Amino acid sequence: MPLIKFSTQDFSPRERVNAFQEVYASVANIDVEPYQQHPPFAEMVGKLLPNVGVYETIISPHSSWRTRAHVAAENSDNLALVVPIDNTAIVIPKNKEPLHCLPGEAVLIPSDSIHQALNTQTMSIAVIVLPTKLVATRNADYNKRLMKKFSSKDTPELPLLVGYTRMLMQMKDDLSPELAALAATQIHDLFVLLCGAKQEEAAIAKDRGLRAARLRAVKQDIVAHITDSELSINQVALRQGISPQYIRALFHSEETTFADYVTGLRLDQAYRFLCNPLHLDKSISTLALDMGFNNISWFNRIFKQRFGLTPTEVRNSLINR
Repeated sequence: MPLIKFSTQDFSPRERVNAFQEVYASVANIDVEPYQQHPPFAEMVGKLLPNVGVYETIISPHSSWRTRAHVAAENSDNLALVVPIDNTAIVIPKNKEPLHCLPGEAVLIPSDSIHQALNTQTMSIAVIVLPTKLVATRNADYNKRLMKKFSSKDTPELPLLVGYTRMLMQMKDDLSPELAALAATQIHDLFVLLCGAKQEEAAIAKDRGLRAARLRAVKQDIVAHITDSELSINQVALRQGISPQYIRALFHSEETTFADYVTGLRLDQAYRFLCNPLHLDKSISTLALDMGFNNISWFNRIFKQRFGLTPTEVRNSLINR
């Protein structure tokens, strides 16, 4: 999974304006100017998967232009889904009304688009790029969605797609070729659902990409609330906007259950804490309660079932080293 990195901070202070207006502009294939004399700053990270590129950029206030010359210089035909993460991005298509794209919204931009963009605040932007031909073969009317806004309210695939790709960006380890291909396929599926997939393609994408993204979002929700002793499938379903039955089906596809997955995570975390000298001042029962277990006898029993040792034996092995 090739990694692309660029930061104006890698240049000396006197070179940063030129790096912003020349180097970054060249990478993005645009003309760019700081907005109202704001000190220019851009930091971009990108990862390349089979037939998909995912990028995240933090950039200072700026104006940018994509002209006929930039379009002529393109050597590929792509679609870019541009998603502001924390502030409003303004995209101004040629001879059309400006699109005020808020966090939680996105705009689909073809590589042959002539347009202007204006960002009046420092912001983070996620960009997902796919070959146009890949989308065209699976979407009957994708042209109707070009230079139009998407919202999470109208297209529930959008937050799943963005969350999935941002998770990939945060991964420190490289994916194997097999996992990179699988991740790319799931991104393709979510992308074509977003663009209005053909009926038969929608069925494939929902069963494959959408299902995988839903399961990943559910798992991330569980991790975020794992220490809550009241964590339940109903709470996760409510936060994710899906039914408890659907969550059960997602875990069933992995031959496990919601409860077993939660318990497994808590046990793994408890084991790590028991092996960590920084937690020697905490009793085993306190660690168990902190991890969401509210029955210490049950915790001790299932801990030994999973690891072949009692919590006390694991703790003693640390003390006796």
